[in-house]
Amino acid sequence: MSMPALLSHFGINTARYVTSTGEVVFDGVSKVASGFTHAVHGAVTPVAKHTFHGGDEEPDDGHDGPTAWWDDEAEINRHVEAMEKAFPDFVYLPDDDGSGPCWGGIIDTGRGKFEVGIFPRRDQGLPRLVVFNKRLGAQAGRRWQSAPHLYINGNLCVADHDDWVPTEHTVATAAAWAAHWLAAYTEWRMSRRWPVEGVHAVAF
Repeated sequence: MSMPALLSHFGINTARYVTSTGEVVFDGVSKVASGFTHAVHGAVTPVAKHTFHGGDEEPDDGHDGPTAWWDDEAEINRHVEAMEKAFPDFVYLPDDDGSGPCWGGIIDTGRGKFEVGIFPRRDQGLPRLVVFNKRLGAQAGRRWQSAPHLYINGNLCVADHDDWVPTEHTVATAAAWAAHWLAAYTEWRMSRRWPVEGVHAVAF
């Protein structure tokens, strides 16, 4: 185990990155002109500052006005291009008759594959993140124990809403947070200890 990975395992902050398939890596990363690259995995996405939490009701979809932010072609293209660069295997479905755009794909933590849907919100808040193929939790004797850091509806609670900055972040930011959440979840499934509360101030 590398020193950054060991420190991270014990809750000490080190920079984290996500591969294009969704695996979290800590070291072997270099800064290049186009962003960051890993010695084995190629291009990687840094995990932006965020804090896991959960238990609350997930906010609704925001205002229901005649237009939505994704009607701005330049703005939606910023998200599309970020996802194509960071998570090229995710499928983009554009807005269809007011239902809103969304992305779907597989996040592979290295310990499990999760079918994830990402649904932007009309008010430009933190997108909804849904896992479709697994019930998130574990059997605890005769009862089911839900995973920590979920909204009441079962969607992933990957960040505090104050962590999300719509002018700075993209759907790719949310996807990286989901990969980080799922990596922590796979550790929790084995140890019943949530290994990390998010990513705090770290230098990339």
